[in-house]
Amino acid sequence: MNASAYPTAAPVRGAADLARLEQIDRALLDLARALGAEPVQFPALIARAALERAEYPQAFPHLLMAAASAHDPAIAAPALLAPANLAEPAWCLSPAVCYHVYAQLAGQRLDGPRVVTARGRCFRHEATTAPGVRQIEFEMREIVLLGPAGWVADAAVAARARLTEVAAAFRLAGDWEPAADPFFLPAAAGKAAMQRLAGTKDELCCPHPAGPVAAASVNRHGSFFGDRFAITDPAGRPIHTACAAVGLDRWMTCATDTRTEVTR
Repeated sequence: MNASAYPTAAPVRGAADLARLEQIDRALLDLARALGAEPVQFPALIARAALERAEYPQAFPHLLMAAASAHDPAIAAPALLAPANLAEPAWCLSPAVCYHVYAQLAGQRLDGPRVVTARGRCFRHEATTAPGVRQIEFEMREIVLLGPAGWVADAAVAARARLTEVAAAFRLAGDWEPAADPFFLPAAAGKAAMQRLAGTKDELCCPHPAGPVAAASVNRHGSFFGDRFAITDPAGRPIHTACAAVGLDRWMTCATDTRTEVTR
């Protein structure tokens, strides 16, 4: 396609790239279903109140992006979009898919373990960008695990093992490495909390000319979201959660063969 004179928040995908993305996602959706996942679809916007309940603004204020309407839509440009004419936002652009799951289940009591999977567009305000590696807008497939602590721990191990198999099928070279940034931890929680949460996030890091790229991650949250959103087990205790997340753009960038058919 012809290059645009205007910047884009993500690469413009043609037919070939779209087919590759769909093939990757089909394999990941099959993986999720093998884990018992229920497929759902969420909107790109998420209520600001939901992210605040998850303490996302405290943890990652530099990544947060909001959707604001104009106080006075009759004002001519460029004053129309001037900060003084923008209303306080009630909606944010989703920084990750899993926050929708916790918001939808808020205040509910789960009878047993649950697995939810969704593909969605996510948005983060990155200081620097690189197509296919670090984008303002990107696509993510997530598998969210909710239930008792032991079950969630075992399911997270199984999800990582299956992700490794799918990565190998697509000839995606990479190794799992511990990450130092649990995405659910508020920045104000302090060093002691960081030490307690050591080992809660693993990333599938793949070689790239710009440096290692995390194409997937497995995140263990403990009872953090169960506490924040009052999601409980039959005994009324906060459930535990974990999620396996794949950045589809990054996966396609790092895979050396996306022609491989993966069936389960």
